[in-house]
Amino acid sequence: MSINHTILMITYNQEEYVSSALDCLFRQGVYPFEVIISDDCSTDKTQEIILEYQKRYPNIIKPIFQKKNLGIYQNLNYILNSTKVEGDIVSFLSGDDIFKDNMLVTFNEYVANHNLNPLTESFLLITNTLNLTPSGKEVEQFNNFKSKGKNYTKLRVRNKIGNRYTGISKALFKTMEPWNLELGLWADALHSFDMYMNCKNFYFINKSFPVYRLGSGVTSTSDRFLLGESWVKTANYMLTNRSKYLDKRDVIHIKKSIQKSRLELNNTLSNRLLFIKFYFLSFGDVLDGSLSFKQYLIEIYVLVPMKIKRILRK
Repeated sequence: MSINHTILMITYNQEEYVSSALDCLFRQGVYPFEVIISDDCSTDKTQEIILEYQKRYPNIIKPIFQKKNLGIYQNLNYILNSTKVEGDIVSFLSGDDIFKDNMLVTFNEYVANHNLNPLTESFLLITNTLNLTPSGKEVEQFNNFKSKGKNYTKLRVRNKIGNRYTGISKALFKTMEPWNLELGLWADALHSFDMYMNCKNFYFINKSFPVYRLGSGVTSTSDRFLLGESWVKTANYMLTNRSKYLDKRDVIHIKKSIQKSRLELNNTLSNRLLFIKFYFLSFGDVLDGSLSFKQYLIEIYVLVPMKIKRILRK
């Protein structure tokens, strides 16, 4: 079957980067069927640049210009709920990130070679991912191919596999729920967890395509206190509302991460003791292979003391 690709893009004040994001979409071996862009009421020249690309590709570029600033997740919910997606495979891209060349044609070849039907089969096409440093150097973010065949629930809980949706089949996309706006900046963690839990099949491609720009996104520039509060709220929500997916060791790991954030937010003796307690309890991650014994020793004897000392100096 012929594969059509939909790219869903959100932008906000990204005049410096949005041209690179749009240019990369037309170096993919095949053109996307449609690029739906929801601009979150930019005050710079982002909208002008988008309109220039619409003139070049009038049948592909489909811009939406919000009348007021919604925020990242409400903007994503708008594009999710208020647009008609025509493509067979859907990919998300932010206005400051890029896909490396030939990602879409690689997806087409993989789908054809494995006789996949994105209209009826729930699947994710997962590639490796890169970060782009402020100095312009590309460094590995996630080598997701190493996760092939492992327990994806444990990997996602421990942030050992990327939460970026490189290629989503239309059948899976239809099950996608809105981002939970009450959770704040870490709402994406719950959303990606749900995506993994709803997905029936995972297909890994040992190539790097998404490149995420460090230092310009909402989580890169947000207050650490707000991020900590959001994570505590998100993690507690997962413990309460996603418990059916979690085993005892998953729960311990999540509680460890909560305590780490709580210690950052409120440096009390009880928080320090609980922080240390959950790190020692996380030895279960070594037993099930989620954490190497070497990494466990590094955490206990190096990272935990460093964390405590750093917080005590504040």
